[in-house]
Amino acid sequence: MAEEKKPVAVANKTETSKTEAKAESKKAEPGKEEPKKAPSKKSPAKKTEVKESIVVQHNGVDVSEKDLFKNARAAYKKAGHKDEVKSVTIYINADEGKYYPVVNGTPVDGIDL
Repeated sequence: MAEEKKPVAVANKTETSKTEAKAESKKAEPGKEEPKKAPSKKSPAKKTEVKESIVVQHNGVDVSEKDLFKNARAAYKKAGHKDEVKSVTIYINADEGKYYPVVNGTPVDGIDL
């Protein structure tokens, strides 16, 4: 009797040979390197700038932070100080209705709110 030859799955061989070829192409040759993909650049979330302000209200009068500092500098200059203003700290006493600036470490007379 003659032996029957079973058909060989050709599709499996081609798939195997294709995957082997891909695996071999992925292996880097000693002298060659594959170009690296640049990491995806995600734009950082834009942060909105927060506007901050202070307004002091006393006996129906509104005084802004900007005015407090402007008046503190003016009082410092009016007191005869000629040096450059480097720091300003303001102490507010609502009970008295005054604020007391300290400019460059030097106290200035109280200013009405």
